[in-house]
Amino acid sequence: MKIRDYAVMLVLGMVVFWSLGAAATESPEATKTCANCHNDNGISDDPSIPTIAGVSSFFLENQLAIYAEQARPCAAKHFEKETTVSEADHCALAESLTDAEKTSLAEYYAALPFAAVQQEFDAALADKGQSIHTANCERCHTDAGSLDLDDAGILAGQQKDYLLEQFEFFKQGQRWQPDKMQPKMEKLDAEAMQALANFYARAGLEAAH
Repeated sequence: MKIRDYAVMLVLGMVVFWSLGAAATESPEATKTCANCHNDNGISDDPSIPTIAGVSSFFLENQLAIYAEQARPCAAKHFEKETTVSEADHCALAESLTDAEKTSLAEYYAALPFAAVQQEFDAALADKGQSIHTANCERCHTDAGSLDLDDAGILAGQQKDYLLEQFEFFKQGQRWQPDKMQPKMEKLDAEAMQALANFYARAGLEAAH
């Protein structure tokens, strides 16, 4: 199934989900594997791993579809946690899940509360990153990237190392939406990327207060 077709099905599925007033209350079986890296609460304590709790179910389910089509790198470059190859290979994991399991996982983690990572940031770099965000990112990643929007994900409060890795993937055209993201990231050098990551680190802490 193509990613665009999958996205259309997600929209239709979520309309039905909302109309029924359903809620994800039970932990799907597949969360046992996810928890090995993302923890039981979906909140990251590893610099290379994102928090997936509180992110929109549309975004999470779409990412699983993207992984299944290998339209983004299958694993992070580094894992501080001990993990098996099968757990680190998100493409293999996504391919092993049924559509119903993808939906169940996405709804479960979306229903959990997001918590910004408690991490240090450079104030001067964060100020520079704010200007970069306003000029290039705010249109889609509104409120300093703190909202759980359908296709944008949450940036504020994510691990800096994870964000820097993803910036580079987008810059190299290795993640889905290259027409949208690659031109933005190609304009940024290493210092600008660091500035943007520091801005999101600060924005996450500010949003939590």
